[in-house]
Amino acid sequence: MRFILRTNYLATLILFLAVCCGSAYAADRTALAFTRYELQATITPSAQAFSAKGSVTLRNDSAAPQKYAVLQISSTLDWRHIMVAGEEVQFLSDVYTTDIDHTGAVNEATITLPKPLDPKQSVTLNVEYGGSIPADAKRLTRIGTPESDALRTDWDQISVSGTAVRGLGFVTWYPVSIDAASLSDGNAVFAALADWRRKQDGAEMHASFCISPKEAGGQVIVSNGTESSAKVDSDCRAYDFRFDPMTVPIFAAGNFQALQRETLTVYHTPDDTTAAQTYAVEYERLEPALGAWVGRSKQRALYVDLMARGAAPYESGSLMLAPLSQPDNTARDLSASYQLSQVSIHSFRPWIDLGLAHFMQFLSLERELGRSNGIKYLQQYGAPLSSNDKRAADDSTAAAQSLINTDDELFYRAKALFVWSMLRDMVGDQALSSAIQSYREQDDHDASYMQKLIESRSKKDLSWFFNDWVYRDRGLPDFHIVSAYPRQILGGQWLVTITIENLGGAAAEVPVMAEVPGGERTVRLLVKPGEKAIARINTQQIPTEIVVNDGSVPENDLTNNSFKIPPPAK
Repeated sequence: MRFILRTNYLATLILFLAVCCGSAYAADRTALAFTRYELQATITPSAQAFSAKGSVTLRNDSAAPQKYAVLQISSTLDWRHIMVAGEEVQFLSDVYTTDIDHTGAVNEATITLPKPLDPKQSVTLNVEYGGSIPADAKRLTRIGTPESDALRTDWDQISVSGTAVRGLGFVTWYPVSIDAASLSDGNAVFAALADWRRKQDGAEMHASFCISPKEAGGQVIVSNGTESSAKVDSDCRAYDFRFDPMTVPIFAAGNFQALQRETLTVYHTPDDTTAAQTYAVEYERLEPALGAWVGRSKQRALYVDLMARGAAPYESGSLMLAPLSQPDNTARDLSASYQLSQVSIHSFRPWIDLGLAHFMQFLSLERELGRSNGIKYLQQYGAPLSSNDKRAADDSTAAAQSLINTDDELFYRAKALFVWSMLRDMVGDQALSSAIQSYREQDDHDASYMQKLIESRSKKDLSWFFNDWVYRDRGLPDFHIVSAYPRQILGGQWLVTITIENLGGAAAEVPVMAEVPGGERTVRLLVKPGEKAIARINTQQIPTEIVVNDGSVPENDLTNNSFKIPPPAK
C-alpha cells in the first residue's frame, strides 16, 4: 500500500491501526455529506496536469459522532495538504479500487478530525491536491472491453488537442466519499453514484478554472455551471454549481470559437466551423416541432466539440459534449432533439428527465423518417430490455425496482422511453404534450404528479398503466395469439375474431393488425397479465396474417406474435 506521512511516525501508525482494525474504529465513508465546495483549479494542457486548492464543507448526517473523514480523488491525483482551522491534520493516503472513476481507483485520504464531529454539525477542510488527468479506461478494459471501444466511452482527459472532463462517475476531480463499487457487479456503480447524488442534492460548488499562463493564449474554458460574477484573472473562468440528482460538474477547454445563435452556443475549432453551422441549422429547424411538446427553452443550450472522433456523446443539463463530425443528419437530429428536451424540461426523476429526452429523439426520427424508422429506434432499446427482463418476485421488490426508484440506466432510459411512447399512443399527442408542458419540477412532490397531469388532460384513468409500468416493475408483457377466426359477413366483408393472451407480468394496450393484400387494418387492445382479450377487425378481403404488436410495446418474447390465416377452401 502507498502512504503519505503528514505527522510523526507513531501518530500515523496509530491512525493506520485504528482505520484498518475492526469496524468499530473504521471510518464510515457514507456518514458525512458534502454541502459546499470552494475550489480553484489550474489546467496545464501540455503536461495533462490538473491542480486544485480550496475548501470542502462536510456535515455529519449519521446518528453518531464521527472521528474520521474520508476524501477521495482520482488515482492519478495526489493529496498535498489537508487542514482544519489553518492547522494541518494527520491523514493517510491510499489507492482504493473502485469504478466510480475512469482509472478504476481513487486516491483516498482518511483524516483524523481534531475532535469528533457531532450529528448535524459541519466541518470545513482546506485541501490541496494535483497530478494529471490523462485518457484512461482501465475500469472498462479490465472487465474485457477492447481498449479502442473503452476509450470511446471514457474519453475524459486534459491534453493540448482539447480538454473535456466530466465529474463523478467518470473523473473524480473534486473530493467525494463513496464505498467501493465494481462494474462487474451488475448495477452497483450506477446505484452508488445515484445514491451519492441524492445525498448531496442541493450542495453548492464555486469553482474557478484557469489555464496555465504560458498556455492560455487562444484557450477557451467552458462549463455546465452558471458563470459566476466573482472576479478572476483573465486566464480564468468562475462558475457556480448546484448539485442535483441529474447533473455533474463538467469543464472543457480548447482552441474554441463560439458560434452564437438565439438559444444555442456551439464551441468548435476553426476546422469545424462548417460542421458547427450545420448543427445550429438542424437545431433551429427542429426547435418549433419539439417545442410543441416540451415548450420553449428555459436555458441556453451549449454544444462542445469533442476532439476524440467517434467518442460517445455525453450530456449533463444544458451542456452536450460530442464530436461535431457526425456521420449524417440523423445523428445530428438525435443530438439536437436530446438537447432541446434537456434545456426545456428538467426533473429530479430520471424517468421523466432522461426518458423524455429519448422520447424527443424518437419523435424527431418518426417525423423526419416515418413511423417505421421511429419503431426501429424503439426496438434498439427493446432488445436489451427483453434480455434483462426479470419479473419481481413480490410486491415490495417490484416497488423497489420501479421507474420511480430505480438506479438502473437501462430502466430510466430504455423503459422510460417506451412508457412515454405508449402513453402517447393511448392518450394522443395533444393531451400528452399539454401535460408535459404543464410539468413543474418544483410542484413534483408526489410520485403520481405526472400521472395526474396526464389524466387531467386526457380524461382517462391511467392507474392500471402507471401501477404496472412506473410505480412497480411487473416485468414485460408477452403477447400470444391464441386464435384468429375469419368469417364472411353481409356485403362480402370479413370479420376476424382474434384472441390474444398476455403471458407476461405487465398489462399493456397493444396494436393488433390484420394483414390484407395492399395494406392492413389495426385496432388497439388492452390485455392484462395472465388474461385473454378479444379483438374484432372488419376487412374487405380475408386477411393473410394477424400480427400483435408493431414493436411499440416492449415484450420478453416476440416469436409468438403472428398467426397465418390459411386461404378459404374452394
